[in-house]
Amino acid sequence: MSEQPAARSLDFLDPRLKALCTAYLQEAQTPGASISIVAGDRAYHLAYGVKSLRTGEPMTAATAINIGSCSKAFVSAAMASLVADKLASWDDPVSKWVPEFQLYDAALTQQVTLRDLSGNRLGIPRAGLVEFGFDPSQSAAAALEGLRHTAPVCGLRERHTYVNGGHTAVALAVGRITGKGFLPTLRERILDPLGMHATSGGVAARDELPDQSGWHCLVDGRTQAIDTVYSDWYLGGGGMSVSGADALQWLRLHLNGGLVDGRQILPREALLETHTPQIVAWPRKDIISLFHPGAHMAAYGLGWAVTELEGHPLVIHSGGDFGIAAMTLLFPRDGIGIACYCNSSGRGTVPLPYALAACLLGLKPRDWKAYFEAAMPASAPAAAVAESGRSADPDIHAGRYSHPADGELVIERNGDGLRGNFLRGYRMAFTAAPAGDRRFVIQFESPEWRALTAAEKPLLVFGAGDGASATVDWVVGSLSRRLTRDA
Repeated sequence: MSEQPAARSLDFLDPRLKALCTAYLQEAQTPGASISIVAGDRAYHLAYGVKSLRTGEPMTAATAINIGSCSKAFVSAAMASLVADKLASWDDPVSKWVPEFQLYDAALTQQVTLRDLSGNRLGIPRAGLVEFGFDPSQSAAAALEGLRHTAPVCGLRERHTYVNGGHTAVALAVGRITGKGFLPTLRERILDPLGMHATSGGVAARDELPDQSGWHCLVDGRTQAIDTVYSDWYLGGGGMSVSGADALQWLRLHLNGGLVDGRQILPREALLETHTPQIVAWPRKDIISLFHPGAHMAAYGLGWAVTELEGHPLVIHSGGDFGIAAMTLLFPRDGIGIACYCNSSGRGTVPLPYALAACLLGLKPRDWKAYFEAAMPASAPAAAVAESGRSADPDIHAGRYSHPADGELVIERNGDGLRGNFLRGYRMAFTAAPAGDRRFVIQFESPEWRALTAAEKPLLVFGAGDGASATVDWVVGSLSRRLTRDA
């Protein structure tokens, strides 16, 4: 078992780093953060702010924070370990281990491999509650079932499309290959050998980690505490919680080719396979936190994105949920790793790790917040969303609509507008104001969803016709779903 290195203050690495953290985190109104940096053979950490606005307890290196989609790399590392031991192959059909996994086409499903799942090569989009928004009590089986009802946007292995459910299926496969479950397998093969005892995931994290950060979101210019969500329905795609001290070990593992403190935790070639491009992606089109606007190349590996920063090879992943934001950056050629875990959601935390990286790499200074904001698609104000003509009588839109993946959306009249709720969603009640031509602008009631959609203008768009609509499109940024009125 490895001993965790004693982390130094960031000031010992470069006094500018702490100032950058303070400036970016204050501007983002983040209550607390855990910043871990490995440079060469040295480890550094900054505990910023408080664990929770509810308690005021200070953040420490031992405090675990949910890391959202940065969890995907833990799944691919566990699978890489099994592949190295010849217990499985990345090119095994998923049906061998997770027979309940089904896509829209049964014949195509038989071609899907573990590599396709972990490499985001399925060709289906992020859509509806299946991708983000299920009630946490839903099971992983519900998420997988939803994929069967999601239409493709391109062919299998044609280009990168980001889908959480595929990674959940890989986590299930890991657990079934060993017969021990995903988390026990991850602990045995990766976490315990690294001494990462302040790391867990899903519902288990609630009971296993006594020192945890709370969740927060920014609503109407004010940061507020919200309830932490623990769920197994998307474990694999997200859901891991990691302390800053543990993050240092995680960074060392990847930067040193699986060798930590003289012990080969994971064979070098097996680990590097997860850093290897598997499918092409597009800067300025795909997820901006993974592929920054100025990137000259973009691809997705196995649980990691692969790109570059001003000529420096970069292996990266971002993560987010209702109340957290995380970023992990690896510069293998430069021996630098950065893990930035924040206990508040929002885009404001994305620029910080890039600013830290630029400082460490000696790049030309820039305002990284402005850099990312300039690349964000502009959100149209409600007035611009409206089309010509008045919205029809709201009564004709009231009713129950459903989708086989997401369940029921109940809509009723609310004055001149509407009120609705997804019955299988998490705190998704909303009101909707008319915006012309069968369009209604959504205003979610919960702080979680109001924060998540602050930069968007979520819409209900009812099907055309003279009478009651047969369909409604629920559109929130890149997430959308067409629901059909129940008979």
